[in-house]
Amino acid sequence: MEPLTVEKILEVHQDAIREFGGLDGILDMATLEYLVYRVNRAKDIRRKAALAIFCITAKHPFHDGNKRTGLLVAETILDQEGLFIQAEDQEIIDFMLGVAMYRHGLKEIEKWIQEKARLKLP
Repeated sequence: MEPLTVEKILEVHQDAIREFGGLDGILDMATLEYLVYRVNRAKDIRRKAALAIFCITAKHPFHDGNKRTGLLVAETILDQEGLFIQAEDQEIIDFMLGVAMYRHGLKEIEKWIQEKARLKLP
């Protein structure tokens, strides 16, 4: 698996802002650096994706687009192993809002990903 980098997270964030709108800019680079460190040390792909969702969505390292970026970075991580999150849009929105409001911790996010991750079929 390709290691996660701050540059990759910034690229995903800029793509999200460009596609969905919002204010560009970083509030806390240290949060992104910490996330990269944690993700690249984790062994399990679902744990890596959960860390991405939690650190970006709950810790708000960007001015705007934290929930979108957290989900998209997690999907980028899962995609490297041929996985994707299968859930209805509203379910994803509700879950991500819950993460942003600290209703879901890291273990709950990991469990949610475990339940929702599916193998991409050719």
